Amino acid sequence: MRAQIAHDFQSLVTELEGAWSHLFPRRLGYQIRTETCSDAMVRLHVRRGDFEGCVELCCDRDDPQRSDRRDAVLIRAVASARSQRMVVAEASGKRAIRRSRWIAAVISAAVGAGFCWLAAGVQMPVVGGLMLTAITVCLLVGGDNLGMRVGEGVAAHRRQIAERAVQDDLGVQADIRRWNSLNRQLRAHRRALARGSSGAPFRRAALGA
Repeated sequence: MRAQIAHDFQSLVTELEGAWSHLFPRRLGYQIRTETCSDAMVRLHVRRGDFEGCVELCCDRDDPQRSDRRDAVLIRAVASARSQRMVVAEASGKRAIRRSRWIAAVISAAVGAGFCWLAAGVQMPVVGGLMLTAITVCLLVGGDNLGMRVGEGVAAHRRQIAERAVQDDLGVQADIRRWNSLNRQLRAHRRALARGSSGAPFRRAALGA
C-alpha cells in the first residue's frame, strides 16, 4: 500500500510538472523552479514581473491520532498566487493604520493633559475628578478609534489603486488566466478522486486542500 501511494504521488507530481511547464513556458519570461523538500513534499514556484504563484504537493497521514484512520493518507495540493503590487499595498496600508493610531493617540493624550493642566488649580469635588478622568479616557479611546478609521480609509484607498493597476496590466491578467486554468486542473483532480476514479494517479489516496 505505501509503495502504491508513493507511486501515485510521484505520478501526480510528474503530471503537474508537465502542466506547469505548459502553462508557464520559459520562452514567455516565466521563471519556474521545482523545490523537492522530501519524498513526500514538492513545491512548484513561478514568477514573472508582478505575478508570483506557488503550488505545494505533500503526502501525509490523515488524523494519525484516530485509531480508525490509522492508515489513511492524504495527498494535499495547496495553491496560492499573489501580486507584488497588492503585497506592497497591504504592507503600506498596515503601516498607515499604525501611524494614524499613533498620531491620534498622541493628540488625544495632549488634549487630555491640557484639560488636566487647566483643572490643576481648581478645587473640585470627587465627582468633578471622576468626570475629568472619564473625559480623558474617552479622548484616548475615541482618538484610537478615529485613528484606526482614518488609517483603514487610507489603506483601502491604496488597495484600490493597486487593484486598478493590476486590472489594467494586460500581462498580469494573462498570468491570472493561466493560473485559473491550473486551478481548474486541480479541481478536476479533486472531482476525479471524489468519484472514486480507479485511474492513476488517484487510486488509494485522498486529495485535500
